[in-house]
Amino acid sequence: MQASTAPTPRLSTARAQAGSPRVGLVVEQRYLSQLQPSGLAAALTARGCGVVTVDPDELSFEVRRDGGLEELDVVVARGRSTALFSLLAWAEHRGLPTINRRQAVAAVYNKVEMALALASDGVAIPRTWIGAPKTLAGRVPRETYPLILKPAFGDNCRGLREVESPAELDRVDWPEPTALVQRYVPSGGVDLKLYGIGERVWAVRKPSPLGESNASAEPARLTPAMAAIARRCSRLFGLELYGVDCVETDQGPVVIEVNEFPNYTGVADANERLADHVLRSTPGSWER
Repeated sequence: MQASTAPTPRLSTARAQAGSPRVGLVVEQRYLSQLQPSGLAAALTARGCGVVTVDPDELSFEVRRDGGLEELDVVVARGRSTALFSLLAWAEHRGLPTINRRQAVAAVYNKVEMALALASDGVAIPRTWIGAPKTLAGRVPRETYPLILKPAFGDNCRGLREVESPAELDRVDWPEPTALVQRYVPSGGVDLKLYGIGERVWAVRKPSPLGESNASAEPARLTPAMAAIARRCSRLFGLELYGVDCVETDQGPVVIEVNEFPNYTGVADANERLADHVLRSTPGSWER
């Protein structure tokens, strides 16, 4: 019988100072070089916390054993792999605090289900259709073009495609049986990002991924309407660490997408604010 193994650190293991919490960062390989959660790890380490960074896809453990979880006070996750979902579920069954919780991450993983939830809750989103592109080519009104096609399980703008006409939509070679199809909302090349950590919200304007600008992200004035939209999305999906991608229109912000645990690009002191939130979520409230 193969012996169970504890999580294998992929970046580093920082020992906790006496009495300080032990934080497990469960991170897919593709995020290890990004701003988060490396910035969070640095902030926690500077405060004397024990930090263990784990690649969930290299993790194995025997069910009915803790698999190393007994050494942790809280688990923070970034990613959407099957292995990551499994580890979050295991941690939650063992009674560990998790950020974000598995159900919250799953709620925004499927873009089709996300759009349905946003629309059902009355959140302003672009005009949206769901179905096979060839079928929708005969149903989507011509005046609503151009359209943006999104895969159900894409992220980081992967798989996005713009189509200009019904003929192009009919010819598109789409790898999935169903697509999320939305009317393109002009942004002038700049998107509005609403970043949330618990109840705190920040606004940032940054170049649209559909544009060609090389400009950097810039902090923006957060209006009450923006804050209300962000917190509404947070509560709808149960997210603690999240980003809301918006396009500003004459009628107010339109929500394009909601994501869990973004990079917080353009948010001042994001690392420290993330660390504050994580420590508040650990047993005994370790924030300092």
